[in-house]
Amino acid sequence: MRELENLIEHYVNSRRRRHSFISTGLAVKALKQIVPACSVSDSDLADMIANRAIDYNLPVSFDLNES
Repeated sequence: MRELENLIEHYVNSRRRRHSFISTGLAVKALKQIVPACSVSDSDLADMIANRAIDYNLPVSFDLNES
C-alpha cells in the first residue's frame, strides 16, 4: 500500500506543476497501467488521488466512469 501511496504522490506532484486540476478518471487509468494488479477498487483509488490533490490545494474533477 505504501508503494501505491508513493505513486499517487508522484502522480499528483508532477501534474500540479503543469495542470490546473486533477482528473480522477485519467489518474486512475494512468495508475492502473503502472500497477495493473492493484487490489484497491477504482473508486477507492480515485478517493486516494483526490485526497492527495486536495492536500496540495489542487482542484479535482471527479470524472471516474465506473462500469
